[in-house]
Amino acid sequence: MSTLVTGGTGWIGKHLITKLDGPVHVVSRNATSARAQLGNSVDSVIECDLTNERMNLKPTDKFETVINLMGASLADGRWNDRKKESLRRSRIDATSNLVASLLQCDVLPSIFVSASAIGFYGDQGDNVCKETTTPGSDFLATLCKEWEAATCPLAEAGVRVLRIRIGIVLGRGGGAADKLLTLFRWGLGGRLGSGQQWMSWIHLDDLVAAILFLIQHESLCGPVNLVASDPVQNVVFAKTLAASLRRPALLPVPAAMLRLVIGEFADYLLASQRVQPTVLVDNGFEFGYPTIETAWQEIVSA
Repeated sequence: MSTLVTGGTGWIGKHLITKLDGPVHVVSRNATSARAQLGNSVDSVIECDLTNERMNLKPTDKFETVINLMGASLADGRWNDRKKESLRRSRIDATSNLVASLLQCDVLPSIFVSASAIGFYGDQGDNVCKETTTPGSDFLATLCKEWEAATCPLAEAGVRVLRIRIGIVLGRGGGAADKLLTLFRWGLGGRLGSGQQWMSWIHLDDLVAAILFLIQHESLCGPVNLVASDPVQNVVFAKTLAASLRRPALLPVPAAMLRLVIGEFADYLLASQRVQPTVLVDNGFEFGYPTIETAWQEIVSA
């Protein structure tokens, strides 16, 4: 099965590519750099900046599966108008260009898996969010809503589209854990704000396994929450990480200080999202790391 991947040089993309069967083709703005990073794990690299242009595909090009993981990092740089525009273009414009490119082919993909995020739900307090929960109205929720909508032309053309709403991804060598481990090892970690906000997370291995699971289950389409079944409040998240490192978690970060340091993005770190992976659970997916304790233990053991 031929697979086309965008965002393949990212932390999640690199792990996913090693688990894919059949020929794998990656889209990258810099083909030379992508080949150097990915080596023999991919069959070809297509050079294209989807943020600004469509791919130059021939009508005879065919990809059975397309996995779209594009998107500039939310956490890099202070949020201002320029940063927000970059977030929008790297998600909405890039996905629209990818979709338009694929629609030029005589044979459309069978499956289109497109990244989204649980930011779709906005700040929900203690409410439990399922795939049927209505979106929030803040910037990130609106961004996710429009990001997902960019995939609609393929769904309307009969392609099975999966919109994966990803939570906080924890794993070795990248993501949130990479930054948190350094702080907590030095005893500089603690809750954010009140610590009562819910955090919905997933281990990297389970994220990759869930994507493969969704691809293999032909009856599934639409939005799917990619989070563990064990959301925890931020204070528990911090204490569990500290305990796994045998360190204290005594340095809370007041909300006002967090906003002063990182600006508007602080509001999303303080937002409460208690998300459940209803579609995955109802269809029999089994998590390798079902609790936050098992996730941190595996990561810290490295």
